[in-house]
Amino acid sequence: MAESYWERAASLGQRKLPRWEELPDLDLYMDQVLSLIHRYLGPEESPDGKGLTSSMVNNYVKMHIMPPPEKKKYNRIHLAYLIAICVLKASLPMAAVQDLLSRAMKEQDEAELYDEFCRLYEETGRQVLAQRSSEEGSSSMVILRAALRAQTEQTLARQLAPAEEPEKKDKKNHAQGGK
Repeated sequence: MAESYWERAASLGQRKLPRWEELPDLDLYMDQVLSLIHRYLGPEESPDGKGLTSSMVNNYVKMHIMPPPEKKKYNRIHLAYLIAICVLKASLPMAAVQDLLSRAMKEQDEAELYDEFCRLYEETGRQVLAQRSSEEGSSSMVILRAALRAQTEQTLARQLAPAEEPEKKDKKNHAQGGK
């Protein structure tokens, strides 16, 4: 039974994201963006398994987590943001995703940052698979250990990230005369 579990989990070590130069360098409409994100990530990257929706993209723009489209068209930077948001929101609150992306964009060029994100995403998948493949026990014990490790890592990430929600920031800025 553990073998079939590892056969299913093997995809972690093979996951790959397109690099900056591999993202389309042209303007895209919402339906094209959703299709590409689904192709790049698949539904497994979404906590609910449904993947990205146009409402979600619009909310990310309204919450200032990503830049707005230009004349209802999206480009390479939007795809990079959406890939990062979709991956990160599974383990971080949206306020933390917003803060993390905002800080990272100030520290690094967008193409370099996105490529580094892709590299870390892929490396983490390979590392997790390599560590777990040496574990013994029933599939339920392997799953239990993986879940507990994930919970610990998620707790650490949440403790390191800010707790303030994006809507609260917007209300504070508005109350102080900002946007």
